Amino acid sequence: MIKTLRYTFMAMLMLVCSTAFAGVITLNATDFKGSETATVTQDGITLTIEKGTSPSDAGNLYNGEQFRIYKGNILTVSSTVGNITQIVFTCTANNTTKWGPGCFAAQDGYSYEGKVGTWAGNAAEVKFTAESNQVRATTIEVTVGGEVGPTKKSAGLKFSESTVDYELGTTFTAPTFTKATTAAVKFVSDNEEVATVNAEGVIAVTGKEGKAVITATSEENKEYNAGKTTCTVYAYRMNVYKKATAVEAGKQYLIVAQRDNKTYYAAPVKYNAEKPYGYLNSFSVDGIVDELKIKSSYNDAFTFEGVAGGYAIKDANGYYLYMDGTHASFQLGNEAKAWTVEPAENGTFTITNNGQFIQYGNGTFTTFGAWTEAQKNAVKPMLFVFDEAAGINGVQTTVKPQSNVRYNIAGQRVGADYKGIVIVNGKKYLQK
Repeated sequence: MIKTLRYTFMAMLMLVCSTAFAGVITLNATDFKGSETATVTQDGITLTIEKGTSPSDAGNLYNGEQFRIYKGNILTVSSTVGNITQIVFTCTANNTTKWGPGCFAAQDGYSYEGKVGTWAGNAAEVKFTAESNQVRATTIEVTVGGEVGPTKKSAGLKFSESTVDYELGTTFTAPTFTKATTAAVKFVSDNEEVATVNAEGVIAVTGKEGKAVITATSEENKEYNAGKTTCTVYAYRMNVYKKATAVEAGKQYLIVAQRDNKTYYAAPVKYNAEKPYGYLNSFSVDGIVDELKIKSSYNDAFTFEGVAGGYAIKDANGYYLYMDGTHASFQLGNEAKAWTVEPAENGTFTITNNGQFIQYGNGTFTTFGAWTEAQKNAVKPMLFVFDEAAGINGVQTTVKPQSNVRYNIAGQRVGADYKGIVIVNGKKYLQK
């Protein structure tokens, strides 16, 4: 049984001709500690979590600290005391939980801005879908301001997939679009160089790498609320990295470690101006491999630039790595600082700056740091170099190439005197 909980009413006004009232009901997640249910009811406001498209069950709506909605779950907010006119979600800040704040689908006018998301309308029931990530909210504030009675229906705008990962050169299957509203629906792409959408909501890719957000909106009419939903298309190619035995200035490398029958590769530190440092978190594949294929949308490569005394290491965000001589975490800066790179016969490298050399793991940790001495259970890194030839995908067949026009691997048009790998009529050649 759910115990009676604290709540806050602001500007509570009894309506003269109705049993409804106007006010704000704040549901605090910390008040629900110890309860095990997917439904919360407080003073006429009910929160219900459903499985939706999540591959796992919905689980509990809250964990004692935050309301928790898994990716794909559907959250229904309903009222029996008056129509809901506003819902405000105060979500956990970025990086304060394992999953971060996530975001809800932008349906029925809902929008996610920073740490607070606000829905506004006039309905007895509102549904939200956690599309791109798990959502965690510390409070859900519901404003009731309308009379109980007939309410407008949800516009029901929906793409069959909220995100589409598309590998260039393969067959693209467009998500389907459905709606409940009788109002006209407008569609727009924020990046038509990557994906377009027609008046019926049919999405098409162009063959260019990148990201495009397709947005569908409808106006409010007599029967339906206004609606909004999105579908994000990620068009990518597979970058191929192969085990290197030496370093060449200007090349891109993955920083790799092999341990516990797994191959780990580092990701750049997310830059924070107030705390410009951190360990390099890792991703992994099973087995000890000599080649890695990574989606181009995940830019985890580091460029080794030739400088006096060795090589500067620049991440994909344009920041240089260096050590401060005190901490094992990497410092990030705008100045190129030299690392010495010494290959070993076993395929690893001793990569040193300011007396500290890069190691993977310290005990059971699965991150890359740098120490002055070998750490427990740590291994030295390998370097996997970007294979420019193998990393090029076939040209998308829906885009007709110009006859005999040459492009380099960056997609830039080049002349007949260009030296290196070129693409002509969708095929790769080594032009000497």
